[in-house]
Amino acid sequence: MRTFLTLNSTATLLAGFLFTGVSTLSTSTAQAADLPEDTMGEVVSFSRQNHERLVWVTDMNMPYQAHGRGYLIDPDTGRFLSMLDLGYWTTGIELPSDGTRIIAAETHFSRTTRGERSDVLVTYDATTFQVRSEVTIPPKRASVVKMQGTSSLSDDQTLFAQMNFTPAVSLTLVDLERDEFIGEIDTPGCPNVYGGGARSFHLLCGDGSFLTYTFDENGAVADRTRSDALFDPFEDPVSISGVRRGDHWYFVSLAGDVYDFEMDADGVRLAETWPLITGDERADEWSISGFQHLALHERSGQLYLLTHQGPPETFEDPGTHVWVFDLETREKVETYELQELTISIAVSKDDDPLLYGIGAHIPMPFFAQVWVYLTEGEAPLINTVQFGLDIYDAGDGSYKRSVPKLGNLPSMIYPW
Repeated sequence: MRTFLTLNSTATLLAGFLFTGVSTLSTSTAQAADLPEDTMGEVVSFSRQNHERLVWVTDMNMPYQAHGRGYLIDPDTGRFLSMLDLGYWTTGIELPSDGTRIIAAETHFSRTTRGERSDVLVTYDATTFQVRSEVTIPPKRASVVKMQGTSSLSDDQTLFAQMNFTPAVSLTLVDLERDEFIGEIDTPGCPNVYGGGARSFHLLCGDGSFLTYTFDENGAVADRTRSDALFDPFEDPVSISGVRRGDHWYFVSLAGDVYDFEMDADGVRLAETWPLITGDERADEWSISGFQHLALHERSGQLYLLTHQGPPETFEDPGTHVWVFDLETREKVETYELQELTISIAVSKDDDPLLYGIGAHIPMPFFAQVWVYLTEGEAPLINTVQFGLDIYDAGDGSYKRSVPKLGNLPSMIYPW
């Protein structure tokens, strides 16, 4: 436990120093020395019972990538609850459904930014946030900006798969029950990995196909299948930002078409595809946006798309709006304008969901922003950007609150 001076206590201490001289300050210091000592290394357990909803945000911490971070937020109060140091250039976390663990593949160097590299799969306890176990894995973990599809859990929660890039592409497999490294599998041309099936993983390949591996109880390959090309990666590639409902994964293409892939132990099949952005909207240059383009509320079957106006090649630019679609009717049912330019979105999993967005906040009045832009260009504005977690009502899009100054480049949101 740490003790912090409040603003009032600091002011009182300063006032005492000014009016009564150094001797009073010395007396205060002597009295403070009589306080009981804090117990060093004491850990206070965290209870989820005091929170309706929780959400993790991961931050690659650019340009200080040696210490990637994970932040735990209570979105109902806007309180910052905890932080994990996830090592060099984190590509995110996995959250097993039992709620007792946080799992992350991490890279560390013996001299922080140089020296011997070690990659480990770390399991954190969800009540203390202390390390429960570490498994050494090959020092090949991919360090990329877009985190989706870089790791996955099997549906039975016993296997962890990690994408490697050296630049040869491979998959690291870890047994979570035994905390053991199983092996490395070459997956040329198929980097990003997604779960689907009790002990199966599906890798998205550069030719528009999927490569499926199923593993037995010992972690050995029991089956390997490859689908036909299910989309044209040259005419209209899909983004790696996918969302899941049951056995179905939904991806969106650069042109704004949604692809519904059914993924299970038998492989991957294209179930359906339809446009989220119509021809008229494309003519007005509406495009997908940001890093985490899609969010899905499983219970209601509503799909959320982050959008902005710009040509398709600007698909990673921040978004200004969220469009809401009904998966059953395929109709757009809502359009929300966001408070801030937004790079990622997600939705809470409860019956009265919240919409989360990582917003780019510029700490100056709007007209001051316009003046700076007109007189000095956009560079000074970019240098002042502070990222935060913006929280909206997912039902009507109304703004509720923000958690400001959340790291340096948070980019991925994980409802917990």
